[in-house]
Amino acid sequence: NQYSCLRASAPHYWLPHNCDAKVWRNKVGQMARHTRYALLIAAAAALQAPQRRRTSVTMAAVPPGGRVLAVGNGPVFLLAAKTAAKMGSKTTIVSAREELFTQLLWSEAREEPRDPNLTVLGVTRDEDVEAFNDAVANADGLIIAFDAEQTLTDTLLDVVLPATGGAKRVACLSKHLNGKGYGPFVAASKTAANKEVWAASDKQVQMYRDFENKLKSKLASREGSGLTIVRCGTLKGGGPASPDDPVPDAVPTLSEKLYDDLAKDIVNWQLLFDCDTRGVALTPGDSAEGPGLRAVFTACASDASPGDSGRVPLCPALVRSLARDDAEGKEFGVTTAAAEKHSSDAEWAAALDAVL
Repeated sequence: NQYSCLRASAPHYWLPHNCDAKVWRNKVGQMARHTRYALLIAAAAALQAPQRRRTSVTMAAVPPGGRVLAVGNGPVFLLAAKTAAKMGSKTTIVSAREELFTQLLWSEAREEPRDPNLTVLGVTRDEDVEAFNDAVANADGLIIAFDAEQTLTDTLLDVVLPATGGAKRVACLSKHLNGKGYGPFVAASKTAANKEVWAASDKQVQMYRDFENKLKSKLASREGSGLTIVRCGTLKGGGPASPDDPVPDAVPTLSEKLYDDLAKDIVNWQLLFDCDTRGVALTPGDSAEGPGLRAVFTACASDASPGDSGRVPLCPALVRSLARDDAEGKEFGVTTAAAEKHSSDAEWAAALDAVL
């Protein structure tokens, strides 16, 4: 029924690496039954908030201080929302696990203040329904970003992109789908070394292609809407790095708790990745290659490696694409580069100019 469909579609935190998928689905179902997330989504689909008058049907970029709605799951979803807020957009996300999200978004150790531009809606308050409706109906931009290998269901896609109103510009995180540099060695590294490795299996590639086509078709039917697809490989990092070599405060990251949640080895290579690999390289279209024969060595590597994408530089790519007119209808990939410092605004502009 509709409730079950909505409940199963509710975004949730990423799947713990040591948790059986069936057990986790049962836990999510139990959690959803004790929340009002399904009611929140159902209400958003049935009730549209008053929409701001739009003066143009052009595919304009999200303006400075514009409103952004972010949907998805996992660290990359949270960091994309935090990055959008840090860059000045009034950003909204929905969380069924507010306490956990708060711990990941804001560093208690660094006494990091919450960003007033980021609104985290819960699922238990009556006012959340109205706030979510407003966020959907009046969004200038929409970010779709999943850490897990999944996409939005048809039901949720219809909710966040209604037939009328809502975001005109969409930035969607997808994967490198061209198949170059992938194969049995990469698949083996996913099984043996790092379950988060992007192995570009035929089934998963087709899933992403189907969703991209569905999203393009939907936006084509909405006057003045445009899409940018940002491609990535194996996602790594996302935190503030080492206290001895921290990421600058001006660069959005998640809190130190991320490393505890992602840690799987004695050596925390995710933290080392954020220390060692602060550069970014953009590739035009869907042209980035995977790790190939080196896959077993790069699966948990902290240095810049083919087939990898850092969450910290990936999220600005998503947000910055929303703010550029020339990014509409384009796609590009985000790969890694060795650097001691993160890219400046000027370096980002030059990099995007080269691929758009």
